[in-house]
Amino acid sequence: MPLVPARDRALAAAVLTPAQFVAFRAQGAADQRHAALVLRTVLAAGGRDQDLAVAALLHDLGKVAADGAGRVRLPHRVAKVLLARAWPAAWARLGARPRRGPLLGCYLLQHHPALGAAWAARLGCAPRACALIAAHQDGNCGLRVPAVGKMRIAEWGPARCRSG
Repeated sequence: MPLVPARDRALAAAVLTPAQFVAFRAQGAADQRHAALVLRTVLAAGGRDQDLAVAALLHDLGKVAADGAGRVRLPHRVAKVLLARAWPAAWARLGARPRRGPLLGCYLLQHHPALGAAWAARLGCAPRACALIAAHQDGNCGLRVPAVGKMRIAEWGPARCRSG
């Protein structure tokens, strides 16, 4: 199996502009596959909203530094899981500001919704798509914004979004 299946690349290319598709491809292979799965889940649930489709594909774009200086990698994800639960202040401190080197991924992971929305805006995404990207980790699972709720349920499943 290729790192990113051709069907995932084709789906993204059909939805995104050429510049947005280049940014989509800058994401790690796992994030590209995840984004395509989120979009397929939204589409299977009847979603036909272009802004939601773009947001589904680009919602994790901020996990890559726009200048190519770094990205979220497995150690950053592990650090988040462990520290956010066991030592939240340390996790917050690690990602509080952008840094050069290996700690940049902690910053990107903590701030990826806002960073991704800003990058998407520079790519010409519609303001609503950017707002959906910015809100995709909203703790209320999109109860105030139904399109965010659709994307959150597609990403995490209905059981994690029941209580908001």
